[in-house]
Amino acid sequence: MDSERLVFLSTSSHGDGVRQQVERVLEQRSKTFDAVLRQTPAIEDAIALLADGVGDLVAMSPQNWIDHQNDDIAIMGLLSRREPTWVLVSDDKPEYLVKNARIVCHHPLLQRQMHRLRQDLDLLMKDEVELGESEFDSREEIEQLEALRTEGTIDGYVVKRSQYNLLSSKTRRHTLGLHKGSPERSHFVPPPLNGFTLLVGRIGFPKHKIEHIIDPSAEFAYRIESALLESIPSDLVELTGIHVEQRGVGTILREAKRNNDDWTMTAMINPEKKVRDSSTRVEMRIETLSVDGKVSACAEQIGPIEKHRVAMINLLQEWGSMLTTLTSEHAATNRRVWNMPDEFHEERPAMMHLHSDESE
Repeated sequence: MDSERLVFLSTSSHGDGVRQQVERVLEQRSKTFDAVLRQTPAIEDAIALLADGVGDLVAMSPQNWIDHQNDDIAIMGLLSRREPTWVLVSDDKPEYLVKNARIVCHHPLLQRQMHRLRQDLDLLMKDEVELGESEFDSREEIEQLEALRTEGTIDGYVVKRSQYNLLSSKTRRHTLGLHKGSPERSHFVPPPLNGFTLLVGRIGFPKHKIEHIIDPSAEFAYRIESALLESIPSDLVELTGIHVEQRGVGTILREAKRNNDDWTMTAMINPEKKVRDSSTRVEMRIETLSVDGKVSACAEQIGPIEKHRVAMINLLQEWGSMLTTLTSEHAATNRRVWNMPDEFHEERPAMMHLHSDESE
């Protein structure tokens, strides 16, 4: 039996949540799955051991894969996706924080989304507060952030949910969620590729040996988010939220009914009040915000899984067209459009500025 044991390799716990998830999955499957988890100092060590045949699979984050992929290894599968949204750690919900609350928030996208919610927030980068020599997204870093919050130096901080889970003593956290069922609340489309744990093996590894622990829906979402990410300009990567998931028809209809979304109801239900197609849908969202968070270029697509490529193209075209329109200056026009105010025909600056060095 020992000869069939699979050796999983992972680094120590980081804020990406990979180590905790693979450890939990192997523990849950320990009675039916002969596997062992071994820790390496760094991801480079894990990949070297994999190449030498010392290990069978490396558990890694999408960023690890982007930084270290090569022709000798491949993604064999993904574990179920963890919640990709980030959290605000504070005593109150973001809507109820004191005026000019001091919040540590280092990610450009989350900064803009927080400003969309509250223009008065004083958002700080991590280098603006005393964090010592802690490693980025580490347990030490979040413990230091919590200490600053507890002593009143800051009012809160925004981090990945997986980093929050490293805290030794749990405190109040507030999900910065998509809030699809609550259109009146500010939504937070998360940065792309959050919440994924990749299992990487040597080319030719028999994937069937791990089929019972991998999640095809997570792999599907990862593949689409990766393709969308590769299609956007590099200077917009940190400013753009992307989220893809599979959703049941029942969930979509209940949400549409709550929101009085007649368009979705009509599109999915025929005149006989029966669902046109009961198959699972794929939902894609992409969003880019202006530097002050006041203007957003957002696009959504919901459709059958088998038509996801068409949906991806439509999503990118709609988002790109909106972005171009919002960031372009409006030239004066001599042709008068009937029933439109005079201001409509005057020269106007762009509605949306993506970077702080653009003219206001």
